Amino acid sequence: MVSAAPLKTSRLLPVLGLILALGLFFRCYGLGERNLWTDEAWVALAALEEHPAQVLQEGKSTPPLYLWCVWAVAQLGDPREALLRLPSCLFGVGTLVLFWLLARRLLSPGAGLLALALVAISPRLVYYSKELKQYSADAFFAVLALVWAERLLQNQGQRGWLAFTLAMIFGLGFSHPLIFVLPAAAAVLWWELPATRGHVALSFGSLALAFLGYYLLFFRYQVDPELVAYWQRDFPDLASLPAFLRWLAGSWARYFGYFLGDWPRWLVGLGFLGLGWYNLGRSPHWRALLYWLGPLVLALGAAFVHRYPFMAQAGGVRLMLYSAPLLYLVVGAGVMTAAAWLGEQKKIWLNVALAAGLLIWINPWTTWPENFHPQANREEIHPLVDYLEAHLEPGDLVYVYYFAIYPFKFYYQGAPDQVIWGQSCHDQDLTLSPRRKFPPSRLWLIFSHFEDQRWIEQFSERLLGDAWHQVFDLSRPGAALRCFVPRTKPAITGQLNVAPTPGPS
Repeated sequence: MVSAAPLKTSRLLPVLGLILALGLFFRCYGLGERNLWTDEAWVALAALEEHPAQVLQEGKSTPPLYLWCVWAVAQLGDPREALLRLPSCLFGVGTLVLFWLLARRLLSPGAGLLALALVAISPRLVYYSKELKQYSADAFFAVLALVWAERLLQNQGQRGWLAFTLAMIFGLGFSHPLIFVLPAAAAVLWWELPATRGHVALSFGSLALAFLGYYLLFFRYQVDPELVAYWQRDFPDLASLPAFLRWLAGSWARYFGYFLGDWPRWLVGLGFLGLGWYNLGRSPHWRALLYWLGPLVLALGAAFVHRYPFMAQAGGVRLMLYSAPLLYLVVGAGVMTAAAWLGEQKKIWLNVALAAGLLIWINPWTTWPENFHPQANREEIHPLVDYLEAHLEPGDLVYVYYFAIYPFKFYYQGAPDQVIWGQSCHDQDLTLSPRRKFPPSRLWLIFSHFEDQRWIEQFSERLLGDAWHQVFDLSRPGAALRCFVPRTKPAITGQLNVAPTPGPS
């Protein structure tokens, strides 16, 4: 059984330092390397507003305190990618440190280090520490809440209630899913500290009122009908029991695939998760299972009433990032359980097999390069915007694809009267303004967040028909620029004056 114990041997300290240093390096390296993609860019544009009220208005569904935090950081210097992502990076590093405090409380030193290593190298936790979104704050405040709950257990609820309550009120302004984590902490404290149930009721009752205040002041105005419609398929399918079970099975498959690796590697992680569940369920630290599963059950309940997408498709599982550290904690317990049992067998080949299985599951050949240079949501539109600005002529027009609008607005410094904004990702039959006396001499199309190059060709055909002829294209990862001229115009290729294409961004 994996039991919790304090770190007693100095031999583990170098390992701890190495894991923390590796996790810190992964989270800080290349912070400003990627261009802002669609979801990041709307947060960035909000952070560039002059007044806090405007920041909230432009920030859509982003938690208010996270928006204001990014806005405050943007005042410190040139608001480029690295500076704007700094709050997310700090939350990611903080999660790593706090997780060790939680793991050493709930697991043995060896299991705690294993779990910490999983958190340190997790491509998901690393990536969202380098993205201009609130998801790393979700993980940070979830772990902070549980670390604080464990400290209250440790001192038998004798002190720390006011500080805990104030910290969690603050956290609710940074993280929507913190509201799922707090009831799990409340249940544990209520059960384990019967003598202080009055404090539990007062603290968590205050948090419920604080959440209501956030809702009345902020959250209800941030409901985006477009996003609600987008997440419809990620709410439970209640057409029939088989339909619901299929939906639920698909949701869990996406969850494990997202955090434990692609199929079939996640089956190995699922095996370790099962061993960790078995071990912790029989130990005095069973509450670790409640810390992980309880918030997920509450998120499922919120999905039933269409308030929170559950393990959503198209990368929407990121909304469950708050649960990832606890998932890795249970998996770490499972790995140590397997190692302890195999050690008792005194057969070297079994331990070699376990090490090989771990290596295949973790897959450092692909996960570590991803941690250094994330390819997820890599949309290098900035060099294309620079190129466009350098070659845009007075008679030109620019059509900006719907999902490229926010990053284009962030990087573009040219005249807005030459820009046509896409209305949806299904635009077709482009109609130019009747106020224009002459058709444009050239029409530029700029894209990001699209499927592939073939899709761009098909979209352009639907948008422009046969009246326009493509004479130039320039592509970067996740972004593309196309130039068209009227087919009836003579000597069209000679008028483009294409300069050498920009180098790698």
